[in-house]
Amino acid sequence: MNMGVLARRAIGLALGIVAVAGGTAQAATTTPVDTSMCSDPLLSQPFASAHDNSWYTLAPGESADNFDAAGWQLTGGARIITTTLADGSVGSVLDLPSGATAVSPTMCVTSQYPVARAMVQDVVGAEGVFFYVSYEGTKTWNTPKNTGQVHGNKTNWTLAAPVNVQPAGAPGWQPVRFTFVAGGKNSDFRLYDFYVDPHCRS
Repeated sequence: MNMGVLARRAIGLALGIVAVAGGTAQAATTTPVDTSMCSDPLLSQPFASAHDNSWYTLAPGESADNFDAAGWQLTGGARIITTTLADGSVGSVLDLPSGATAVSPTMCVTSQYPVARAMVQDVVGAEGVFFYVSYEGTKTWNTPKNTGQVHGNKTNWTLAAPVNVQPAGAPGWQPVRFTFVAGGKNSDFRLYDFYVDPHCRS
């Protein structure tokens, strides 16, 4: 047989094997995600007094002005304490000394959930709290992605600037976990009213 024909056949066979292998690898990295537990959230305007009229939903393990951390994983000294809140009332907040980590239960978002906000106080230090997202069915599920940082001040509670939730652009529900990691070496931060924005405006 002509050597040129043999060469073309060999190249064609190699390309076919690569295509099949590539398809198999892609299929192996695609994880089906169960979204049957997802439903439309309850909405409120918790930050209207700060001139933020967006509608938000609370992350799991909270009620308004009360961070009970039900379902959260608290490590490295993270804990729930009772203290005076921004409005003078008393409530439960998440306390995060340096290196402490708090991982939320899974909640459902869509591509229309771009940001989240929280009330924050820097008790000691000013390094702030790092914010991470982990989307089920993606590589971030086991390797959380840092998308921002929340800061407060020492004298009073501060409404932190929005941090990015970074959902995928695809339609439909996307299960996600959030992780807070306290910065600094000898610092302490407190946080409550952690809300996610479903991109609704008044």
